[in-house]
Amino acid sequence: MNNPIEEQRLIIDQLYRIVEGSCPSEATSARCRFDYDHGYEDGSSSVGQIFYYFKGDESISAALDRTLRASVMGLVIQLHAIMKAHTGGDWNAFTLFINEDGSVTTKFEYPDQKPLA
Repeated sequence: MNNPIEEQRLIIDQLYRIVEGSCPSEATSARCRFDYDHGYEDGSSSVGQIFYYFKGDESISAALDRTLRASVMGLVIQLHAIMKAHTGGDWNAFTLFINEDGSVTTKFEYPDQKPLA
């Protein structure tokens, strides 16, 4: 597959399945912010995540499912590489939202932007 948009969609879909699979059945929506730090002097990188799900208006902080999250680092690094090669964008974080209607949206953050509150 050489279509970068399709490759990005497939990776985001895998991340969606990890977030969705980490939600209890009573969750009405969720969000997970993935931080990607690739500026270490030794060339290494790290990926962090902050996950919340919602039951109605109640926000509950949780951890992604331990088994499901095993592939998160590789997926985030892969997504960054594909997007940077395709658009030149060098984001350092993004948030994946699972909305109440079941739709999925993403918001990418770049180093020169202020982070989401």
